[in-house]
Amino acid sequence: MSRRRIGLPRSLHRSRPSCPPRPPELSRDSVRAAMVRRIHVEEAGQSSVLILGMLMVVLLLVAVMAGATAVNLEARKLLSAADGAASAAAQAAEGGASGPGPRVSSDQVREQAQNYLAVSGAETRFSDVAVSGAWVTDAGETAHVELAAVVDLPVVSAILPARVPITVESHARVSLNR
Repeated sequence: MSRRRIGLPRSLHRSRPSCPPRPPELSRDSVRAAMVRRIHVEEAGQSSVLILGMLMVVLLLVAVMAGATAVNLEARKLLSAADGAASAAAQAAEGGASGPGPRVSSDQVREQAQNYLAVSGAETRFSDVAVSGAWVTDAGETAHVELAAVVDLPVVSAILPARVPITVESHARVSLNR
């Protein structure tokens, strides 16, 4: 008995094209291992670039934090020197004929501040330190001193000449001790 297809005439039936041979059945583990190997080969070296990028970001943050800390510490040290200079200027006040208490002039404040910086050794501790301002208020009873200096950034200065200018201001009142 021959089998005959029903519905279409024989001339309209197509023959099946030949298919490639089917590979032998692979286990699930071997398929997974092959996929992992292919992914590993395609992405080889990309994690190294990511790690280097993250390392650069971390080093940049450390450099910024070290620089900010250095500037803050130097500003505090310079403020201490400005306090001493203002106090030295206030102690140099002379008794005046125009009022009951001693008075100080702007020239005296500048001169005493510069002398204090020289005697205290501040010129060797700070880079480019100078008295940038000296004035009096309250009719000569308060001496104001403004100091300026430059801070070299610790990490960046090895690569770039990075210098940050800082200024601080301090004041001291003339006191009359009897």
